[in-house]
Amino acid sequence: MSQQELYIKAIDLDPKKSVAYFNLGITLSRGGSVKLLNGQQMSQQELYIKAIDLDPKKSVAYFNLGITLSRGGSVKLLNGQQMSQQQLYIKAIDLDPNYSNAYNNLGAT
Repeated sequence: MSQQELYIKAIDLDPKKSVAYFNLGITLSRGGSVKLLNGQQMSQQELYIKAIDLDPKKSVAYFNLGITLSRGGSVKLLNGQQMSQQQLYIKAIDLDPNYSNAYNNLGAT
């Protein structure tokens, strides 16, 4: 089984496993998508959004979601909150004040 197939199987066995959605998102290129075993097609952004929904304290999920956005872009989380790229990096920093990559990317926005 490929890396993607393993994460897809993990999601099928435990749909509340945040890390599987996150790791599956990492395997996709920007703008890519994947089909889960339940037939649902999910983009990289949707996978990170789902990971955040299942584990709202996962700083790296906010960071990676921020990377998927173009400058000035925003995304709506499953809780209805609209977040800009800057807000996603700030949230990552709030959750992990030592996350240097989040400071770096925030500076570049």
